[in-house]
Amino acid sequence: MLRLIVFLIILIASVWLGIEVVQHQGYLLVVYQPWTVQMPVWFALLSTIVFLVIFYLLITSLDQLQFWWFRVKNWFRFHREHRLYNKTQHGLILLIEGRWKKAERLLLAGENQSIDPLMNYLGAAKAAHEQGAYDRRDRYIKKAYEIAPNDELAIGIAQADLELKQDQLEHATATLNHLRDIAPYHPRVLQLLEKVYVRLADWPHLLGLLPNMRKAKMLNAEQVELFEKNIYADILNAASTKSLNEIHAIWQSIPKRTKKQPDVVCAYVKQLLRFNDTTPEVEELIRKTLKYNWQPELVKIYGTLPFTNLNRQLVIVGAWLKIYGPKPELLLTLGRLCVRVQLWGKAKDYFAKCLALAANAEASLEYGKLLEQLGEADEAMQIYRDGLSESRS
Repeated sequence: MLRLIVFLIILIASVWLGIEVVQHQGYLLVVYQPWTVQMPVWFALLSTIVFLVIFYLLITSLDQLQFWWFRVKNWFRFHREHRLYNKTQHGLILLIEGRWKKAERLLLAGENQSIDPLMNYLGAAKAAHEQGAYDRRDRYIKKAYEIAPNDELAIGIAQADLELKQDQLEHATATLNHLRDIAPYHPRVLQLLEKVYVRLADWPHLLGLLPNMRKAKMLNAEQVELFEKNIYADILNAASTKSLNEIHAIWQSIPKRTKKQPDVVCAYVKQLLRFNDTTPEVEELIRKTLKYNWQPELVKIYGTLPFTNLNRQLVIVGAWLKIYGPKPELLLTLGRLCVRVQLWGKAKDYFAKCLALAANAEASLEYGKLLEQLGEADEAMQIYRDGLSESRS
């Protein structure tokens, strides 16, 4: 109903306007030398309206054309980026599959995508490395630094990993120590540094790394203690060319709690045995350690110490037998000590019990020697044969 009323009003206004124009015709005179233009007023108004309508339509058309051009241009750009993105994705898949040459080619083909091409260069560096093209690898790493200076940590980790695989340990150490200055508690940086120091046998620096690894929650207190034990044992095992004073200095530098670790004590004792007049220290260390902790190698060493009071050694080892039970190392050591004090019957008994627990080449050899010494050649040959057959199996 409202639309009908509006339509009638417009119709009445149009009729009235038409009548007024016919009854009161006026003229518009436009003079612009040397031209003169004269026209009815209604024509001038109508021409102005038509001009405005055409102008409006033209402006609207231009906006539409610009919009469509924008859409077409974006479609081409999106299609190009999508194609490059597909090459990157395919290149990464081939990288995982180990198809290095094609992966490198596709990753480089997709490097000009609008998104950050960092992964393209790092992937290409990995592919080049696996092909042994280290110059190309370094060039890709350098390019990655140039295009993504804010991602130095990620790029450096990838670089150090590749250097480590190529056994460029010094380069890897320099790279990782630089990254450690940037991120002291980054787990991957610390993990790679650990690998480098282990391969370099750089135990002091590895020890210095442990507090950072613990703060990074890579190790708990028990794991740190185990790590320290292994490191100090390796330090002592690697000290075969050092003097007695240097060995003592290393021992003094070891934390008190670590000195109680049987494996560390064993490594220290082995170094002390290279020197004369260290038997009392060795005996005391072994005795104190085995009083609370089991270490089979220390038992064997204790049985070979050049003591004159062998009965005391027998008593001490016999006490360990009561604490730890019939272990092969204890029975073998007791057998050897009994041989040294000429307790042949007890020696034979200890060797037999040792062999009854499990095959033992050392026990077979010692038992066989004892039997030969006692004139029991046939029994000795049988022990040798049994020991040889067990060792072969």
